Amino acid sequence: MDIRTVMLMLAVGSTLFGLLLVIFKLDRNNPHHIPFWTFAKFLQAAGSFLMYLRPGTFDTLTVLACTALLLGCVYETWTILYLTGEKIVKRSVHVLTTAGIILVCILAIFMNETYKSGVIFLLQSVFYFLPGLLLLFKSEIKSPLQKLLGICYCFSGIVFLTASIICLGFPNQVNQLQGHPISSMIPCVSYCIFLMSALILLMLAKERSDMQIKVIQETLHKSALRFQQIVENSIEGIVIFDKDYKVTFANKNMASLLGYTVDELLGRPYISFFPESQLDIYRQQESLRKKGEDSVYECRLLRKDGQTNWFLVSAQAILNESGNFEGSFAILTDINSRKEMELIMEESNRQLTELSNKDSLTGIANRRRFDAILGHEFSKLSRTHSQLSLIMIDIDYFKEYNDFYGHVMGDECLRQIGNVLDEVLGKTVHLAARYGGEEFACILPDTDINSAVDIAAKISKRIQDLKIEHKKSSVSRYVTASFGVTTVKYSPDIFLDEIVCMADKLLYKAKVSGRNRIEFAEFQKQPN
Repeated sequence: MDIRTVMLMLAVGSTLFGLLLVIFKLDRNNPHHIPFWTFAKFLQAAGSFLMYLRPGTFDTLTVLACTALLLGCVYETWTILYLTGEKIVKRSVHVLTTAGIILVCILAIFMNETYKSGVIFLLQSVFYFLPGLLLLFKSEIKSPLQKLLGICYCFSGIVFLTASIICLGFPNQVNQLQGHPISSMIPCVSYCIFLMSALILLMLAKERSDMQIKVIQETLHKSALRFQQIVENSIEGIVIFDKDYKVTFANKNMASLLGYTVDELLGRPYISFFPESQLDIYRQQESLRKKGEDSVYECRLLRKDGQTNWFLVSAQAILNESGNFEGSFAILTDINSRKEMELIMEESNRQLTELSNKDSLTGIANRRRFDAILGHEFSKLSRTHSQLSLIMIDIDYFKEYNDFYGHVMGDECLRQIGNVLDEVLGKTVHLAARYGGEEFACILPDTDINSAVDIAAKISKRIQDLKIEHKKSSVSRYVTASFGVTTVKYSPDIFLDEIVCMADKLLYKAKVSGRNRIEFAEFQKQPN
């Protein structure tokens, strides 16, 4: 087989091998990428094809062919360096080596024919010895095939070194070597190395890939164990749900917080932990999660013993590669103590607010509350154009009652009248308040004068029905009251204090007219 035929076979084989490496690299399901290898094969293919085309003299085409072949050897050396477990060659070394080879090949043009071949053969021997030694002594992969490939590379290095020594040391004998076995051995060795290295390097790449996968699997296993330990020992409750919101995982702390074992939690629907009052929260959160949205929320969950516990829940949606909902991951923090304290504080604040608006003696609204509600209802008239009625009440001869029966009995009398007002007005929008001393007042929104007078009459009768003895009264044997009632309709010319003043005047009229009576009138703006 002549040299040109061997070169053509090397060019075709290297091209096919390079294409195979490209296919491996582009395989999405199982990509394989070895640095420099694909480029090395395409350079070797290009160099072999140019050697096939060369006319037989050491011209520019031969220089390009030798440059490509040498660079292919260099890149294959870097590939073997990677496969043997060494670090990837530094960029600086890679660039300097490439530049050096190109420079030597260019300088070879100016040498005589014998020295040109000797220099090229010498460089090739270096880049066969280097991978051979790496495979024999430095590899992490201890395989018989690797040792065999190392021996083959070293043998090739010896052949090219021998040819180099003959060309450089015995230039006069080179012409006599034409047709000699050693001259035909070089392309044959190159072809044999190509066949053997292709097969063995693929096997070594497979072994390295398997080693890397094994290391990754071991790392993942260690990470999984570490993650499991962290999750299991976390002070937070951790739970994972499937797409149907059933528990697929729960750590021990989560189970303990709810009073279950881990096995008892698995498979239970999340909704089963929500009391009826919290179902709206569950439905809202389920909807958010199925949209792929995360959130942090507070909720009460049912324990196994039927009690409820407050949790702060940080929930994340689990989506597949297509963005479809596959489940949810949640971290639950026990905030029961904090939440109970918040509720106690809220109730305390509510009670404080209520106390600040209540009369401590009678239990109905105090003057502060009266003023606030009256202002609010008066301001509403401009929007509703309705009516607002006001009743002012004064206990008849209460000073005499207090002086004769004492303050204790006087306080009890006021309490009973406060109860009457509270019962008559009931749970309506009307408000009964202690205005001051023995005076009371009622605010009646959306109430006309006739209805207001009826309410005043009902209060008067209920007070008399109490039959609280009053020996010092000039109008009755029992405690009675006088009433001033007025009703106002919206007008931009009317002011709030005018209404109170009107009701007070009507009350005064009732008192000077004999007491135990009701005086009433619709409010009319007095002309200036």
